[in-house]
Parts: sequence; C-alpha cells; structure tokens
Amino acid sequence: MKTVLVFDVWLPGFTYIKELHDEPGINVIFVHTSSLQTGQPAKEYQEFKRKFELPTWVHDFSEFDYCFDTLFKAVEPDSILVLSLHHIEARTALFFAKHNSIPTYFIPHGIFLLSDKPFESNQNSSLSNKLAKPFRMLPRVRYYLRFFCKFHAQMVRQGLRKLQPLITLKAAFDLIARYYYWQWHPNETVRRYYGPIIDNLILYDPSISDYYRKSYGEMLSGANIVRSGTLDTTRLIRQHRRKQSTRTTEGVEDCAYFISSPYPDYFTPTNTDIYAEIVRNLNGIFIDAGLSGLVYRPHPGEPADFTARICEMANVIPDYSPDLTGLINAKLACGTSSSMLYCAIIMGKPIVIWDTARLTVCPPYYEPLLSYPTILVDTDSASNDEVLKEVRAAINSSTAAPEFDISKLGDPIADLAELVRRQPKSQTSSSESC
Repeated sequence: MKTVLVFDVWLPGFTYIKELHDEPGINVIFVHTSSLQTGQPAKEYQEFKRKFELPTWVHDFSEFDYCFDTLFKAVEPDSILVLSLHHIEARTALFFAKHNSIPTYFIPHGIFLLSDKPFESNQNSSLSNKLAKPFRMLPRVRYYLRFFCKFHAQMVRQGLRKLQPLITLKAAFDLIARYYYWQWHPNETVRRYYGPIIDNLILYDPSISDYYRKSYGEMLSGANIVRSGTLDTTRLIRQHRRKQSTRTTEGVEDCAYFISSPYPDYFTPTNTDIYAEIVRNLNGIFIDAGLSGLVYRPHPGEPADFTARICEMANVIPDYSPDLTGLINAKLACGTSSSMLYCAIIMGKPIVIWDTARLTVCPPYYEPLLSYPTILVDTDSASNDEVLKEVRAAINSSTAAPEFDISKLGDPIADLAELVRRQPKSQTSSSESC
C-alpha cells in the first residue's frame, strides 16, 4: 500500500481527488490549511465545514501543529500531490517534500493558462473603491507575510535552506507587492527561492507544458511531463464506464446546464443579486428556446447561502451531485471559462458563453474552448432575439448523446496512481522538530 499525501489550501479540495481514494493499493491523506486563513477566507472555512460531509481521510494542518516535519512523520507519505502551483501553501509543501526525498506530483484542479498581465476589470472602478481596496487587502497581506515568515523559519531551523536574506526579502516583497505575478509568472528571485520542487506534472494537453515551463522556470527543472486529462475527465470516464449517465437532475429533462465560476466579489449582497438576475435572464432565454429550464451547478467554493439565494431568485434547480450526470443529460452547457466546459466539448454539446459589464468575468482563455463554436450572450443587452435563434438552432442540430467516445481521454488519477505504485518505497528523511 502506497500513501499519497494531498496538500491543498482549501477544505473543498478533497472533492477533486475523491476517486484517488478508490484506487487499489493507494492510501490517501488529504491535508488542508483552511484553519490558517484570515479575513473572508476564514469565514468561508466555517461555511465549508458545515457544507461538506468529511471523510475520515481529510484533515486540517492544525492536527499536525502546522509543522511539515510532524506531518511527514505521522503520515509517512510515499508521494505528495498538489492541485495548484500558484498558492504559497502548495509551493511550501512541495519544498519541504523535495527536501525530505518525497516524490512530488502536480495535477491542476482546473485549466489555468493565465495572461502575462492581470485581468483588467472596469467593474466598480470608482475612486472610493480604489481607496478602500488596500484596507480590504490588509488581512490577506498579514496572512501571507505570517505564512511566509513562519515556514521560512522552519526551513532554516531544519537546515533545509540557508538564510539568504536578500533573496528572502525580495521573494517576500514580490509576494505582497506583485501578487498576481508571484502566483502565475514568478520572477527569477521567487523561482530561485523555491528551486526545483516538482517531479511530475500530469497535464491534460502536452502543449501547455511550455506554458508551465515558461511561467515557473526553475521550479519545474527536471520535471517529467505526463499527458493525461483533467480531473473532470476522470469523473467522466469512470461514470461512463459505470453506466451512471441515466439519472435526471431532480426530474428535469431537456435542460440547460449552468456551470458557476464566481469571483469572491460576487458574494457581496449587491453582486449576488446581479448574478442571480443574470442567471434568471439566461433561464428565461433557454425556456423560450424550448428547454425545460436551467440547472445550476455551484462551484465547490461557493458559500451555501449564496447558492441558495441564486437558485431562489433565479427560480432554477441546483445540482449538488458530485458526478457529471446533470451535464451529460443536458441539452447544452452555459458558463464563462470553467474547466468543466472541456467535458462539454468532449461530449459535443452546444455551449453558451455569457458576459456582463456589471461583474468581473473571466472570458474563455484555453484550447479547445477558444476555437470551439459557442453562442455569446451579452446579459446586459435588452434584446435577445438573435441569441434565441442561435440557441434554438444549436439545440435542434445537436447530436450530443450520453454514448460519446471516451477512448482517447486521459485519466490523471489513474495515471498518478500507476506512477506512485511503480515508484520505490519512500524513505522520508528525518529533520529537527518544528
């Protein structure tokens, strides 16, 4: 039996890798850092604890005294998996793992191909908002600095790195002053600070390996690239093989499937109402086009009261099921840039992309979504006649069916499990106590 330690920022992250727990010969321990969070994320953590029924293999980092040495001694992992490279928590875990001779793996929990510059939004760009923004960010600044300093001290104390005050100060400054770049396009100093931390990248398309190498440089030095699929395709493949694609979401047939991808600022009362209005308007379009209505797929990170309010105000049905049956049975999919739309493309479903100037929206940015034929809906427009015609035509011409071809799809969970099973038993090195 091989033990895979999955280290993630958020408690809901365990929902992305539940299938790994079913792999033969694999023992999964999921550890998250939610209890370390401050500000709004700390409130969300309490919401997550109420929202999810947690398996016994899910743990908070506090159970290990926020110490990687304690964690590794308790779990004795044969490998460590992270679902993001852009979070400080994941990079820190990878650093400690590499310096304890634990093989490291990365499977993106979504599809992240971010631009070289931050996404500019004109939403709420008033002077008062700009002046208030630094004060709203103070809890997060405090959190990041505290986390960075705490675990840098552990690295030095355990002899895993030298003091290197200049590099350390530059990396810490970049974390606070240039956070977008620190996450998605770290500079040379940040790359040197962490050094090579990944052994295997399991990606849905080999073409994006160049993006990761360009974006993260030395952090990926010597890493092995494994072509596979997304975590959503894992669910799709396994569900299709189990022939579980016949459940209808709460009795709804011939529906549109809305995949929610909210930004945190959607959770304010004003923006929640705007989002609900957008969903309600889309629901009206789909009903007018001949569908029975819209089914709302909440993002795992959405607060439960936010989802409930959206569905109540928009008069739509939520789909809380962890499987993809709702999407499989839907006549079309609707969203902005969610990685789940990749599954809709695989199934050949019509896709509606919505936009608005009233909220921050991330437009499609990855292939094959960029080149896939989609129907664009400006939800701020007073007239939807042309959109209605396009939706009707797409529904009538769609040949998508549950019996789609999965023969060429990759299963990243199965690929990870096979790699871990083949690797020699890990010998975790011992270091000083935290």
